[in-house]
Order: sequence, then structure tokens, then C-alpha cells
Amino acid sequence: MTRQEFVRQAYAAASQSSELSGMPALVTVAQAALESSWGQSKLSHEANNYFGIKAHGNQGQVQMSTEEYERGTAVAIKAGFAKYPSMLACFQCRDRILLRSPIYAGARQMSGDEDGFIAAMAKHWATDPEYAEKLRVVLHEVKGLVQ
Repeated sequence: MTRQEFVRQAYAAASQSSELSGMPALVTVAQAALESSWGQSKLSHEANNYFGIKAHGNQGQVQMSTEEYERGTAVAIKAGFAKYPSMLACFQCRDRILLRSPIYAGARQMSGDEDGFIAAMAKHWATDPEYAEKLRVVLHEVKGLVQ
């Protein structure tokens, strides 16, 4: 799948999810591209998981290695990641997390400002200290691919 094909599919799912959630669709697409290597990751292929969302409770899951940051140092760990029936289901789950979790209240307040939304969301979404900047770079590329 090319980046353009990924963006086309992801934008369709993000737009549909965004209609209900109010989350910025292009940021959703950029985050999915960043987290899933433009839909090429093993997690996206095996589990339709485009955001590295961890499994909870009785949710279907796959075990995979991942990289987390502890005190600024990258560490490899194994984790159970949520498994979804479709890209849309994954995007809807991501939006529900952002809508329901109190730690994302600041991001919700910035949903009309992509840069502010990214800054507020990134503080809690990922352990990578450069996550917000990486997401901004990918967002710029996504905007160039949206047609």
C-alpha cells in the first residue's frame, strides 16, 4: 500500500469517526500513519491497530514487542495490544479514549486547533519525548497527500 492509498483509507475512517467525536480527522490520520508506519506495521496488519492501543479486560489481543521510553531512554518491552475488526473500529476506539479519559481534557478543549490538540494529546499518548514534533511532521505530509 502506498502512502497515498493509506491516507485515502485512513481519511475515510477518520472522517466517519470524527463526525461523532469532533476529533480533528487529519490529526487522526497523521497519528495512524506515525504509529503504524503508514499502515505497514505488523500490528496494523495483524490486529487493525493503528495507534498502539493496549488491550484491556477480555478484549481480543495480540502480543508484540514495542519500544517505550523510561526517563528518556528507549526500552523494549512485550505488551498485549488490542485487536480490532476494522480500521474504522480502531479509529472509533481511539476517539473514545480521547473523549472519555480525564487526562485528555486539554486536548478536547483544543480540538479546533491542530497544533494545540497535538501538544495536549501527545503529553499523555506516548512516552516518546519527541512524539508531538514527529506527529506535526507527519501531519504536514498527510496534508500534502489528501485529495
